[in-house]
Amino acid sequence: MTPEVPADEVLDLLVERIVRYRLDDLTILYCNRSWAEANGGSPGDFVGRAMDEVLTATEQESLRRQIDRIGPHAPLLHDNLTPTRGDGWTEWTDHFLDSGGVHQVVAIGRDVTERRNAELRLAASEERSRELALRDELTGLANRRLLDELLDAALARSRRSGDRLVLSYLDLDGFKAVNDAYGHGAGDDVLREVARRLERSVRTADAIARVGGDEFVVLQECTADGDVCCDRRLEQLLAEPFVIQVGADEVSVECGVSVGSATAGPDSDAAGLVAAADAAMYRVKHHGRASV
Repeated sequence: MTPEVPADEVLDLLVERIVRYRLDDLTILYCNRSWAEANGGSPGDFVGRAMDEVLTATEQESLRRQIDRIGPHAPLLHDNLTPTRGDGWTEWTDHFLDSGGVHQVVAIGRDVTERRNAELRLAASEERSRELALRDELTGLANRRLLDELLDAALARSRRSGDRLVLSYLDLDGFKAVNDAYGHGAGDDVLREVARRLERSVRTADAIARVGGDEFVVLQECTADGDVCCDRRLEQLLAEPFVIQVGADEVSVECGVSVGSATAGPDSDAAGLVAAADAAMYRVKHHGRASV
């Protein structure tokens, strides 16, 4: 007859981390070798000690959450994911036991570090992809898609608060001449510098977008009696010469701007507000470029 192998020896062979503790005082009654090694020792080092003496602060917080949830009403808890020592992740399944009136918990943990890190990398990649989809590749400003999202949110806030919402539409004057004279690389340099100047000129809460080849939008929010009329300031900001690199030489070029603005009303929608500002900008161009 084959002799029976003690259960403790079998459990010590498992990669899963197993610990059993008394619920009322968290005293450790048993742990297998995998659990003990994950906590920096051997089973004999931990039996008789309290769980909260052994665990890290993050693990203790997770333990307290489980203790609040588990009991006769919820004897089995799944998918408790906790960070562990060494930047690892463990997924726990907790079993409630009533052993002769003594309430105990058996916790079984699996190392899911590789899976969790893969999930985090995927989430970061998806977020990066979303960010790229919402940003203008050349300038890093919001693109038309992101502008629509920001504008919808700003309109909703404006309706609730009564604050003013002003959208300014900017179109560069003389930009085609820069492209024709110095090439598209020089034109790209001008567009990037326009983006930098706009970012320096507006508040962090305001939004800037590139919505066309040489067309930009500035979206501003302020209190009902606040001054958000920055058209002249934007015009002056972009009227300053642009210094671009052409071969080994630096060349100064001028490229003004026409600005048209529209203020949102109670019934305004995103498309209507953009169209109104765009129409105002074209009226400006009709009456004379580099003006407001």
